[in-house]
Amino acid sequence: MKKYFILAVTLLFYNFGYADGHGSVYLVDFKCDAEAYKNFASMTLEELDAQFPKGSKKLARYHDLTSGSGIVLIETDDPTLAIRHVNPWTEVCDATITPVVDDKKALEILPKP
Repeated sequence: MKKYFILAVTLLFYNFGYADGHGSVYLVDFKCDAEAYKNFASMTLEELDAQFPKGSKKLARYHDLTSGSGIVLIETDDPTLAIRHVNPWTEVCDATITPVVDDKKALEILPKP
């Protein structure tokens, strides 16, 4: 049941975030194996940033180096660009992509008590 609730909320946020014509924000939650971090460590910041497709923008990327997990926040009008960013890493990382909204948008969406 919890899984279906999360799916419904995700779809609701996606529809509202994407429909307003401004860049939507997608949260990429990832967990990578040691090989991924070897590849990552061999790259420059410029090379890492170049992996974001044109039309998308990295807002932030944070790592928990002790567990091999982390998050990326991507802004784009096209959700397929977030998928295109994640795809090259799928052999060495597990990832989920979730549309998210800020407090202002959440207050617009949620029913008032």
